[in-house]
Amino acid sequence: MTAPPEPNTPGAPPHVPAPLPDPAPARASLEHGPRYLVAGVLLLIFGGGVIAWVITGINDSPVSSADDLFRALVDPLRPVDLRALTPYEWMFAVALVTVAVLALCQRRVARGGALVLAFLLLALCLRQAVGALDDGYRAGFDAPTYGPWTLATYAVGLLIAVTVLILLLPAREAAREPAGQLPPHPGEHPGGPRPLGTLGVLGGGLLIALALADLAWTLDNQRLAAEYDLKSWGEYFRDLVDPSLFHSPTSLTSGIYFHEAALAISMLVVGVLACLGRPVARGAGLTLLAMAAYLEYRAVALSFRIGDWSAYLDSTRGTLMLLTMLLSVPALLIAILGLGFAGSARAPRRRPTPAWPHPGPPPFPR
Repeated sequence: MTAPPEPNTPGAPPHVPAPLPDPAPARASLEHGPRYLVAGVLLLIFGGGVIAWVITGINDSPVSSADDLFRALVDPLRPVDLRALTPYEWMFAVALVTVAVLALCQRRVARGGALVLAFLLLALCLRQAVGALDDGYRAGFDAPTYGPWTLATYAVGLLIAVTVLILLLPAREAAREPAGQLPPHPGEHPGGPRPLGTLGVLGGGLLIALALADLAWTLDNQRLAAEYDLKSWGEYFRDLVDPSLFHSPTSLTSGIYFHEAALAISMLVVGVLACLGRPVARGAGLTLLAMAAYLEYRAVALSFRIGDWSAYLDSTRGTLMLLTMLLSVPALLIAILGLGFAGSARAPRRRPTPAWPHPGPPPFPR
């Protein structure tokens, strides 16, 4: 009886462990899973804090009730006390909670959404720090009712924003190869189409167009405010970085001008990243588009509730506003669908042929 070949005998198959299955494309890798979990918890904490401020404002309001708040969420003509904050804070709180849940589920799309929300939160808290340089504004943090809690909210928000950025900025996932192609050889540049593909470029281009339209109308509104001596250009740009000019910490909200500019600039930056094919732009773009869609809904609902369409057609500016509103709705829907499906249609990639058994040298010519 012949003994079995030794492991080192030529021709014996080497021991090759079975390859591990690839993780689900929509889930974060095991290496980055803890980062997603911690970031999700932190975002959920701050989102819950914003919701707590809204509930507190309604409870302390002498003129508004919880029913007024629920109606104001969908009815832009329904008045509500400013202690319950503004639609910008409402949608920010919902976005924080939604992205936090996705991060706790370790979905890759949550990384982009968490990063863009962390940058917005960082900008908001740094703006409050600039306002605190003013003596009168800083004294508002000593108010017996909301002062200390407001200061604690912004301080915790600053820590959460910085922590989320530190956690998720390095959590990049390795880019997948285009469908049906082999992985590139070591040292070779990974060619093929962009990771987000054509749909990502479409969504990014629409994001840029929507952002430019928002910026144009924001600056045009400020032009009218300056003409009627309501707010000068210098006051407008200072208010973007310094809330002490028109606000107080006890007002809880920082007004709409900062949120308008921050949302539009974020959409512009993320749109450029989507056109460049960066995978992080998918989650960030979907988050911003959802926020912009809520604001667009309020604008359209307000126009239908008022019902005076002739006011739009009496001037060139009104006609342009109407056209912008009518074009923004389909643009938002197409951009959401484009980024939602970008990079998701992938065929199973082929694996390279194993190195064993070696075919051997080519036969000698006779």
